[in-house]
Amino acid sequence: MADTIKNPEAEGPSGGWGSLKGIASIYGESWPTPAALETLARQNKPEGFMCVSCAWPKPVNYHPFEFCENGAKATLWELTSHRCTPDFWNDHTVSELRGWKDHDLEKTGRLTHPLRYDAGTDRYVEVTWDEAFEGIAKVLKRLEKDSVVFYSSGHAGLEASYLYALLARLYGNNNLPQSSNMCHETTSVGLMKVIGSPVGTVVWDDLEKADAFFFFGQNPGSNSPRFLHPLQEAKRRGARIITFNPILEQGLISFVNPQSPVDMLTGHETQISDQYHQVQAGGDIAAILGICKHVIEADDHAVAEGRERVLDIGFIEEHTTGFEKFIDLVRATGWPEIERESGLKEADLGGLATSISARRT
Repeated sequence: MADTIKNPEAEGPSGGWGSLKGIASIYGESWPTPAALETLARQNKPEGFMCVSCAWPKPVNYHPFEFCENGAKATLWELTSHRCTPDFWNDHTVSELRGWKDHDLEKTGRLTHPLRYDAGTDRYVEVTWDEAFEGIAKVLKRLEKDSVVFYSSGHAGLEASYLYALLARLYGNNNLPQSSNMCHETTSVGLMKVIGSPVGTVVWDDLEKADAFFFFGQNPGSNSPRFLHPLQEAKRRGARIITFNPILEQGLISFVNPQSPVDMLTGHETQISDQYHQVQAGGDIAAILGICKHVIEADDHAVAEGRERVLDIGFIEEHTTGFEKFIDLVRATGWPEIERESGLKEADLGGLATSISARRT
């Protein structure tokens, strides 16, 4: 239960004064201009700009400060006053910099001039923009058009992406992948085969009415901290949150809302997860199969005893195909295999399945 979940590696709950301290430390390192505060005020708001730290959308009902610790840090680093001039490369080779930490590389600041790598000296040397464009053009001219990939970051702005796409098509191909493809192409294919839609079928209104949330390997405290706000609201309305994660994600254990003066002054923390199961890495499907096995066994007992069925047969018949094959697979899979693959005990999965069955009615 929630009051027994502890993270021995954490100094305290997620959020709270620790988040503000983290933002202040990055502000002190990057030293952006005072205008950075005005920029943060427009982050993730209408007429503003999207945060580069995650894909959590602009909310309709936004907070005065609609950013998390990670988002503020990313923006402050983008607005750093530090500059990396061509003189930096007089003292540093690329081989040397490979041994630097990412954080130290970030602190060198924004590049101020176009640069070209010189293999002879193992350094970057300054070039003019005309020289840079001419060098790129020479390479593109000698390559087969179909062999060229115009790769870009998923964080590129719409205007830059549009111009880049025009360049690729003017050159003669449509090979325009970006980093977002790595996230979405697999689901676009897989979801289409499984549920008939290449994207998720849940909308935010559904989540606002949900009385239970199940997390499998999602780390909102690290990857999308602003999601902790609606989770806190869900807990206040009585929703249950069940987490399956190999690691203890502090954001899914306890949270102090930095946007709440009451929480900040009192130190009140919200216990997010009602249950936290440290599933074995790669064992999510086995855990889900175990829950299904308990529910199906409970339905079998209900049928045998003439009680109301646990499964919603009407919904299954109207909205699913191949369900009998699925039941056969579940029944054929033994508990020793499920426990081995999931890293969880039959009793734990059974208790959760009983809770799900009871809430359906």
